[in-house]
Amino acid sequence: MRLSKKTALLILNAGLETGADYSEIYYQDSLSHNYSRRYKKVFSVSSSRTCGVGIRLMKGDKTVYGYTADLSAKSLLKLSQDLSLGFEGERIKTVDALKEKKIKELNNIEIPHSSWTTEEKLSYLEKGEKSAFSVSDKIQDVFTMILEEDEHVEVYNSDGFEGQSNRVRTRLIVKAIATDGKQFQDSYKGPGLSKGLELLKEIDFEKLSKTAAEEAVALLDAPDGPSGEMPVVLGNGFGGVLFHEACGHPLEGSAISHKTSPFTGKLGEKVATDIVNAYDDGTILNGWGTESMDDEGHEPTKNHLITNGVLTSYMLDKFTIRKIDDTLSPSGSCRRESYMFLPTTRMTNTYIDNGTSTKEDIIKSVKNGIYCVGFTGGQVDPSTDQFLFTSDLAYVIKDGKVGHMIKSASLMGYGYEILKNITMVGNDMERGPGVCGAASGSCYVEVGQPTLLISKILVGSAGGK
Repeated sequence: MRLSKKTALLILNAGLETGADYSEIYYQDSLSHNYSRRYKKVFSVSSSRTCGVGIRLMKGDKTVYGYTADLSAKSLLKLSQDLSLGFEGERIKTVDALKEKKIKELNNIEIPHSSWTTEEKLSYLEKGEKSAFSVSDKIQDVFTMILEEDEHVEVYNSDGFEGQSNRVRTRLIVKAIATDGKQFQDSYKGPGLSKGLELLKEIDFEKLSKTAAEEAVALLDAPDGPSGEMPVVLGNGFGGVLFHEACGHPLEGSAISHKTSPFTGKLGEKVATDIVNAYDDGTILNGWGTESMDDEGHEPTKNHLITNGVLTSYMLDKFTIRKIDDTLSPSGSCRRESYMFLPTTRMTNTYIDNGTSTKEDIIKSVKNGIYCVGFTGGQVDPSTDQFLFTSDLAYVIKDGKVGHMIKSASLMGYGYEILKNITMVGNDMERGPGVCGAASGSCYVEVGQPTLLISKILVGSAGGK
């Protein structure tokens, strides 16, 4: 798009006509491609484009927002003028100039999405599919997919800021479905990073697909797990979805500013055991949730949320700061699904950092419990901090040893309680990609943690006590 400075200034100043103290233009142009196989044949090859502009105005702790796919200067100027009618008053600010900030790109792309043909991508998927089917005649179906996104964003605002950034993401997905004629079980794998097609070379997709198939077949013979309050060992990587749901959302500026979070007003207070250190780190090179510039134009930060059990920071944006404490600074994590959504603070790459225990020592410490290694996501009510999330691959632990596999188990509780029940933290931290839905739409996020022990948590499963 690259608005001329003259046009951008006209639009920004039109929004300030009735007393708004801040105006902002957000431009997005996103192109997505999906390639998939299912039923041993090509299932879908599709593309979509999202392109438009959102304009946001603020006055004190009030905001108005509008968007359009009509990118003409006339349309954008009218949108800004219409939004200004949301306020009453006289102009208090004029933008005289814009200065472009050069954004350091954190995600180095080695192989652009256009480098491979459609046939090459589908052939890559077929190899993974064949590997999965080779595991057992109990494999009913295998779904494989490559997801690609190439996005360009620009931000202009009344602070005189002008910036632009490119965002590239690639994800691989395989889902194997097994049946014994009485039931169906499945296993899912979905690695992804802010990379190009080099990701496909870095991942052994045939091995990954075979593992998914093996797990799906094994689940056919797995009994239901126990239920009740018990110790739970959470596996590394996507096990971090528990912290994401139970604690990450309540630490976002939207929940804090509405005073609906149990962590509101608790900066400097003890909220977890001493061994818990948690971050939202938007600076991780090629992280799935990494964006070199957020949707307000801020560069990302490594935000230390919990330090040795003490709450030390929130995730904040320009608007939530106005409602909480205007001496605070944005954390570079203001995000949205597209130009059609009002932006707000969202997580980027959120994780619990390494501790000093080994996975083996953690498991040895548990007499009776479960070991959760696969996860399908969850949900939380930020106003109560009550969460629910599901482990789709888990094992019993008996007398410090990992036993047989069990079918899915649900973990329930309150985030502020679980943080105080983390009694061992491993040294094997890994991260995994996901998609998080909230007020500003669905955003790409990464979760992570090392293996850790929760001394007690409520487990729900069909096996009973």
